[in-house]
Amino acid sequence: MNPLYFVGRPDGRSALLAALIAAPWLACFARGWLARRWLWAAFGAAAILFPLSIALVQVPLQRAAGAATLWLLGPAGVGRYLLLAGAPAMAISGLVQESAKLLVALVALRRLNARGDRRAGLAIGAAAGVGYGAMEAFWVFNLIFAAGWSWATVQLQGPAGLVGFFERLYAVPFHAAAAALAAYGYASGRPWRFLLLAAGLHSALNYGALLASAGVFGLPAVEAWGVVITALTVGLALWLRFRSPRS
Repeated sequence: MNPLYFVGRPDGRSALLAALIAAPWLACFARGWLARRWLWAAFGAAAILFPLSIALVQVPLQRAAGAATLWLLGPAGVGRYLLLAGAPAMAISGLVQESAKLLVALVALRRLNARGDRRAGLAIGAAAGVGYGAMEAFWVFNLIFAAGWSWATVQLQGPAGLVGFFERLYAVPFHAAAAALAAYGYASGRPWRFLLLAAGLHSALNYGALLASAGVFGLPAVEAWGVVITALTVGLALWLRFRSPRS
């Protein structure tokens, strides 16, 4: 799949909105590290890695998982057991995206010679997560504006016309906090435990869309699901930052 699809047609409004959403979370998690050039390198590298990881890794794996599920259950079985049949795709999204962000953070931490510094792990991981999430937001906003969104859309659709914007308000901090958790695990000598935690939270966040597809959740419940999981993830990352010794 072409990675440029996950960038979209660039729109200046998209870049501005993505930057406004990303900046507070970068300042929140990376306070004290913003002068380090490797933190900004992690931010930029993760942004570049977003379309590449989705197009070249996540989508092919999800298609393969979908084909295998269809072969095992058949079309009728997939429809009947949608919540189970869609679970592998959700797990793949969490593992691929959190692994991509962690890879960027590992390189930056090694270059900073801060592999055992938990606060550095949280800061650099969050920077990678914010970069990744900001690029995702840029792509989503590009799609929205390319579709002709305007205030007339909101007047016609009501709150549903703002859902795409609202979701980025919690998706970007989620990316930041989940990546911070994974990088914290690497810095504290427990990489797999925290990577799986971050990937599990990410998969759970995405599972809300599957619950909506199955008719279990309506739109308000899906958004509440996302906000609650994001709050838990951000809260855990901030708690770890508070209790980690200063470098």
